[in-house]
Formats: sequence, structure tokens, C-alpha cells
Amino acid sequence: MSTIAVDAMGGDSAPKEIVKGAILAKENGVDVILSGDKTLIESYLEGVKIPVVDYPEVISMEDNPARAIRTKKNASILGALQLVKENKADGVFSAGSTGATLIGTLSILGKSKGVLRPAIAAVLPGIERGTILLDSGSSLDVKPKILLQYGAMGSKLSEIIFEINNPKIGLLNNGEEESKGRDIERSAYKLLKSSNLNFIGNIEGRDFANSKADVFITDGFTGNIVLKTMEGTAKLQQKLIANALKEKLFKPLLIPVKNAMKPVKDKLDPDKTNASYLLGVNGLVTIGHGSSTAEGVKNAIIYTNKSAEKGFINKFTNAISELWKT
Repeated sequence: MSTIAVDAMGGDSAPKEIVKGAILAKENGVDVILSGDKTLIESYLEGVKIPVVDYPEVISMEDNPARAIRTKKNASILGALQLVKENKADGVFSAGSTGATLIGTLSILGKSKGVLRPAIAAVLPGIERGTILLDSGSSLDVKPKILLQYGAMGSKLSEIIFEINNPKIGLLNNGEEESKGRDIERSAYKLLKSSNLNFIGNIEGRDFANSKADVFITDGFTGNIVLKTMEGTAKLQQKLIANALKEKLFKPLLIPVKNAMKPVKDKLDPDKTNASYLLGVNGLVTIGHGSSTAEGVKNAIIYTNKSAEKGFINKFTNAISELWKT
């Protein structure tokens, strides 16, 4: 049985929504430890038995991540990461500051051998299966060699979670031609083309919809904008469809049609997974939306727990270790 450490003070609605989500995850059979202001957390637990470690300091979205990690030694994210380091938990979930989670992870758990720069890998919905976008927010400014390594890490991640051989790797760009893009994309294209990866060339933003590639690679600045744009578009589509159904459908037909549309709605709902992997570090760390609801937190904790149960981090670390040798 795995245990997931949760940063209870991270997120726009923390600790209330985080604690509610942890309670829901516990009801779904997941062992959870909460890290944060113990007195405040226990007031939201309302008698539910979930262990709490007392790390009362909060790193807000406005804080400078590096400075906050140096000065706030009792920050909730550090408590959660320390539980993994001490083998008291098998993974960490945080909906707090991405920068603080990244820097804290590097400080406490360390970077995987051979990795130039960690990356946040988001799993996006697709037609047949999901697609992977990395980096989706950890490194805003990268070099071509790092994008090459992102392609390698994304390839191995796709093999593990989707169980496919030789995943297709695409470089996100403003056109398909090799000459397109900035210097970084043109240089990365050459590196990817000469690598052993199944590189299919440049791909555009519209290609997410047709799952042209299994892995989309880009810098963290572009990736984060893509991710949030897709989430906003999905919510807009849901509202437009819901309004159209209410206006156009005969009332007795409304419920059956809504039920038929539910799988589509669930697939597009960011709260249904709400966890992106932080790749290239010595431990299982997942990152959620700052605006996570209790439902989103629950699903993220369950997702992280399933990854721990399947031995994800060992499989991934072993896979990239072998890859670096070649």
C-alpha cells in the first residue's frame, strides 16, 4: 500500500479544498499524509483520521520561489517532500507554487543522474489515447540540447503510461517546415532529426486535436500557455454545448443526451486528472492546478497513488538511465 504526501497549504483555495480532496481520496482507499498548519488543517478535517505533519509556513504564488525555499524552512511543500526523502511517503502532490515545488524537489530529493533540466509533463486528452506535453511550465528558457532531452524523457514516459512502442515525437512550432521558428527550434530540430528518437518533425498547435504526435515538446513558457489555453477552451466548449442542448432539445430528451455526452465532458475536464509529472527528479512528484477544487485534488491524489503502486518512478528512472548510455 502506497502513501501520498499532500501539500495542504498549496493552492488558491488551500487548505480547505485540499483537505476536502484528501478526505475524498481517503474514502477511495488512498493513504494520505497532509503537510501544513496542523491546527488549521485539523479544523477542516472535522474528526477524519488523516495524519498531519506540522509545517505551517505558506509559499504563495506571489513569493519568489528560490527566496521562499531558502527562508521558509517550515513551508508545507518542504514537509511533504521530506516525507518522501525519509521513505514515509511514496509520492508528493502539490497544487501550490510550481517554482517552489521544483526548487524544493531539487533541494530535498535531487535531480536524476544525467538530466540537464527537469520538466513538467502534462497528459492531455486525445482521440484514441492521451498525448504528452512537456515542458508545461518548469523551465521558461531552455537550450536546444534540453529540448532534445525532453523528447527522450517524453518518449519513455509515453512508452510506460500508454504502453506503446517507439512513440512519435513532435517539436511544437509555428509551421511544419524545417526552417520555421526561432533559433532554438531550428537548432533543436537538427538535434532531434539526427537522434534515435521517432521524430516526425515540426507540429503546430492544431495538431493536438488530431493526436499527430504522442509527445509534443516545447519550452515551459510556451507549454504552459498551450496547457491553460486548452483548459480554457475545453471549459468554453462544455458551456456552449450545455447551452445549446438547453435551447434546442425537447426537455424529455435532455437528460439522455446529457448522459451520452458525459464521457466527452469527463475527458475534457481538467479536474479529472489534475496531475502533471515532474520528470527528471529522484522521486514521484505531481503538480496540480492552483485553482484545484476538492474533486480535482481527490483525482490528483488517486492518480499519483496509482503511479506509485505501479512503480512508475523506478520504471522511468531505469528507462532514462539506459537511454543516456546510448
